[in-house]
Amino acid sequence: MTLENAMFIDCTFYKCRFNDRVLQAANIVNCSFTGKLVDITFEGNGKQKLIANFENCTLDGVRFTGCDLTACIPPTSKNHLYVEKLTARVKNALEKIDVDPTLSDDDRKILVRSLCKLEHMEQYIFNTAHMKKIHGAAFVEQFFSHLECSKDNA
Repeated sequence: MTLENAMFIDCTFYKCRFNDRVLQAANIVNCSFTGKLVDITFEGNGKQKLIANFENCTLDGVRFTGCDLTACIPPTSKNHLYVEKLTARVKNALEKIDVDPTLSDDDRKILVRSLCKLEHMEQYIFNTAHMKKIHGAAFVEQFFSHLECSKDNA
């Protein structure tokens, strides 16, 4: 058995430091994480609920694919942003980006590519500090501006 195919029910992971893993949302039920998750993908079957508490966790490069995050408790750190209604936000953002005269072709391509990866997610948890480290502050500002979300209205 490996970490990837193990079933975790009512588990608490203290000071965890998981790196570079794909974990199935169906295999994580009512679990709490404290510590740091790095380059982890939580994968579901399209509408699979991920039932997890990330309240005291740092999510660096964590991706959610095919997961319903409504049963999650997102991190409370100011660097994390939980966004709902993401599918509609992405659709609107892509329309705006298409006609935004202030964007360079390169910026437009990067924004479109980043947004398209999220178009089938209804909710998402972003680590804005990690995004700034990877893409720069200007990109992160454009990204969330086009999604029409901030700490105040996400």
